[in-house]
Amino acid sequence: MDNLSALRGLCNAICNTFYPDTATMKVVLFNEGISPEDNARPKDAELFKVAVRLVRGYVESSRSENGVSTGVNASEVDRSIRMWCNEYGLDADDYVLSVKTVEDCSDRW
Repeated sequence: MDNLSALRGLCNAICNTFYPDTATMKVVLFNEGISPEDNARPKDAELFKVAVRLVRGYVESSRSENGVSTGVNASEVDRSIRMWCNEYGLDADDYVLSVKTVEDCSDRW
């Protein structure tokens, strides 16, 4: 499997409604210094980070034929990213966009 195929699969695993454009994936891989044609490595964290950025871009600003898509539940994508970060040994807080709320910490003052 090459990096391009692995990236496409990772994007779809994170958000199963996202089928990334080949040209977009190639430019993002190019910007990261990753050759699309090279053999993919199992659990390549750098490739995973690229996939998360692509999915995040889709969730935040994707377009349908007539405007912005609202069919993606960002909190479910965050949940998926958290699960996959665990698989890749990464801190999910670095990759999800959810706002964190601290509740009832009055005992910490």
